[in-house]
Amino acid sequence: MKRRLILLIAPILLLTGCWDIKQLNQLTYVSALGVDYVNNEFVLYVQVLDFTTIGKSEQGSSGVEGPNIWIGKGKGTTFAMAWNDLYNSTQQKTLFGQISSIVYKESALGKIQVEESLDTFERFVDARLTPWIYTTKETIDKIFAIEPMLPNSPIMTLLHLPNGNYEQHSLISPMKLVEFAALINEPSASIIVPTLGLDDQLWKKDDKNMPMMNVNGAFLFYKAKKPQWLSKKDLLGLRWVDQNTERTPLTLNEKNGKIKALLPIENPIIKIHSKVSKTGVPKFDMNIKVKATVTQLNSQVSNKELKNEVKKKIKKEIRTTYLKGISQKVDVFHLEENLYRNNYTSWKLTNKENKFPLTSKSLGTININVTLTDKERKE
Repeated sequence: MKRRLILLIAPILLLTGCWDIKQLNQLTYVSALGVDYVNNEFVLYVQVLDFTTIGKSEQGSSGVEGPNIWIGKGKGTTFAMAWNDLYNSTQQKTLFGQISSIVYKESALGKIQVEESLDTFERFVDARLTPWIYTTKETIDKIFAIEPMLPNSPIMTLLHLPNGNYEQHSLISPMKLVEFAALINEPSASIIVPTLGLDDQLWKKDDKNMPMMNVNGAFLFYKAKKPQWLSKKDLLGLRWVDQNTERTPLTLNEKNGKIKALLPIENPIIKIHSKVSKTGVPKFDMNIKVKATVTQLNSQVSNKELKNEVKKKIKKEIRTTYLKGISQKVDVFHLEENLYRNNYTSWKLTNKENKFPLTSKSLGTININVTLTDKERKE
């Protein structure tokens, strides 16, 4: 019996354990990557968070200790060299597999810079194409230094978790890097990448102004041309033609500028019909269904009048955004892509001379169907 017991225990003693396992505090996890291009050099920024406190909402509740955020920088004549330069100053093993967002500064949006960065991302074994992608006109290290509201985990910001904000206030849809990489070389694609801005006038903490991130516009990539920037105001019509829109506010104003009504609108349904003349001129008609809920009404108007004003406002926003886009030769509503996907023969006809195919007359009729919901109102 003793001999059997010894035979069973001996192999267990010979087994090796995980001697090289490392604790969280022995590793550096990069949570966000920023890309700038200055004096013919790539400048990469990394945001590093203390992952031992990611799930602890209690941190900083006493007001003594805030989020543990570190920002590093590397430079190089190529994207890969700048990436490797980051290792020169990190104090321990650094992992890039946890990156949740990548931010491109305006100066790094050139065709060569974007292609080189994507190529490195695809080749680097630790990197993934799953992060959110943003653009910015701000200094990247200022973006990365933004603290979350309240005593929250440092990942509770727009940089890392954009969906929560977008679900309640849909204007410019968040985008994943993998989606951007898939579309960048498409012959008809128009890519809209949200732009992160900073505003330090809206929130305060202990009577001190606190900068917060917001999406203040977007850069539009179209056929390998220089990306064009449009402000959030310029892009107001985009939300009505974006299948991702979940909930977005529409305000109706009196002639004197006072608010007449506020109507959150949810999940618009969009259908686009395209046709091309014999001369190769495309035209697009839109049919859009929206469901609006009256949450504020300051004037006595019938439901019929309210619906008509909603239709008028939505049509105006769509046409204003469309015209703003073609003035910069970008296809904000992905109309050319719609033609390319659904009628390739006609698309070829519009691209004979590789010119921008859309004109002010390419956007045809816009039909809006409004369903009004208000339990307190009666027809």
